[in-house]
Amino acid sequence: MAKKRSSKPTEPTLLPISVDVDLIRFERNLLTLGFFGAADPRNEIQRTRVFEKEIERQGHRVRVKVEFRGSELGLPTTADRDKFIAFLKILNEQKATRGKITNPVRFTGYRMIQELGLTRNAGIYEDIADWGKRMSDSTITSSQVVYLATKKVYTDDTLHVFARFKRSGVSSLKKSTDRQEGFEVELADWLLENLNQRFVVPEDFNAYKKLTRPISKGIFGFLHVAFHATGGRPVEKDYADLCNELGIKSYQYPSKIKSTIGAALNELVKINYLSKWELKRMVTKTGYKIILHVGSELTQFMSKYRTDRKLLAESTPDEPQTTEADLAAVNRLVEHGVLPDRAQLLVHTYGADRVLDIVDYQETQMTSKRRRIDNPAGLLIYSLENNLPIPLSFITSRKRKEIEADAKAKEEKRDREEKAHMAYMTWAEAELEQAIAKRFSASALQRKVQEVVSQRIKKDLRFIRVDGEQREKLAMQFIRKEIREEMDLATFDEWLGKHSQFSLF
Repeated sequence: MAKKRSSKPTEPTLLPISVDVDLIRFERNLLTLGFFGAADPRNEIQRTRVFEKEIERQGHRVRVKVEFRGSELGLPTTADRDKFIAFLKILNEQKATRGKITNPVRFTGYRMIQELGLTRNAGIYEDIADWGKRMSDSTITSSQVVYLATKKVYTDDTLHVFARFKRSGVSSLKKSTDRQEGFEVELADWLLENLNQRFVVPEDFNAYKKLTRPISKGIFGFLHVAFHATGGRPVEKDYADLCNELGIKSYQYPSKIKSTIGAALNELVKINYLSKWELKRMVTKTGYKIILHVGSELTQFMSKYRTDRKLLAESTPDEPQTTEADLAAVNRLVEHGVLPDRAQLLVHTYGADRVLDIVDYQETQMTSKRRRIDNPAGLLIYSLENNLPIPLSFITSRKRKEIEADAKAKEEKRDREEKAHMAYMTWAEAELEQAIAKRFSASALQRKVQEVVSQRIKKDLRFIRVDGEQREKLAMQFIRKEIREEMDLATFDEWLGKHSQFSLF
């Protein structure tokens, strides 16, 4: 008798595939409301979660509440978030092709497996099916929480994410590598409208794939919204509230907090989405708060893919932000025959950097004497829509500029370091000269030199062998060494902190 398969969702580890940005756009409500829990489903399946709080909205204090309810399969988890992000990539490509997302959305299980970077086996198809069921069965009861972008209101309603989920085309082949299974999703009207209205937050799927902890993945999306709201300034978050939104247990003792959520925050520091974090006791009430400092990778990502800097509670649908890089990418596509409207859509979907890199590489293929490209526009569109990789050995013009800029920056930093060290040595020498002059008059210093010479002659054979003039020079060096060791002289780093003109960064 076959063993009954457990209904508990698994938490597969996503494999990092590329270091380039893999842009996805996450619907804001699902990202910020904590729809995907970060609790470990191997310990306990969560079927309900509720949290409420007071927020400031348009100058007024408003009490908001959200409740999630699931079936026997439980509420969506981190593994479901992984699959939903892969699903968002499929939706983005549909929008790029058709101009908008429409129901139903069809995709193969193998396509989702490819996006996740997982091993193809029979179990993963069952996991995808369970994911679709959880997404369909779970409900969100909103009390002034879920924002409807078309109506521009916060709703009091009970909502689903998927209106319908269907598994189709199940193969009877035994080998998992030969299976061809299809899935069909009908998005709920509110979600479909919000995605088409671009009520979304850009994220980098490749950065997300570097994370292994469910809590890290849960905090990942929160960081984008929080730091956009502050303009990159440090973010303070009530620890208990954060745990509630993530669907995880909160603890009272700092040591336990650091070993749980702290380990997740350290993983975000490792990928440079945070530069550091701090745990502080709150002054106005009992408990702790976490202070988050933005990292260089997230800062760079946000500067390229800007979203509305307002908090979700005050935000409106994003409008496309056109940059110089976007215009350059559109022009490069148009030069090769892509229609302007289609070029703009491709740049908006895949990002200017990705478009420019693809154009750079395919231009080398177009000019090859061994082949002739009859439809360069089609080749570029096909390469973008199918996420075709660029050979690692190929250096794009953008990457070449980055390498040159990095080399120049390192050279300039070395020059600054040398100048700073020279300035420090000059300062230290002047401080020593002042200390000597303060301690000895000219005649007293000469007597001290002779005293040191007399002492050294008695016990230092090497000292005896040098001539008189050299003995006095050596004696002076011994005196300078002794006085410098007695001085409380600032270290190089301490001195540098007081002389901002020599900043090394």
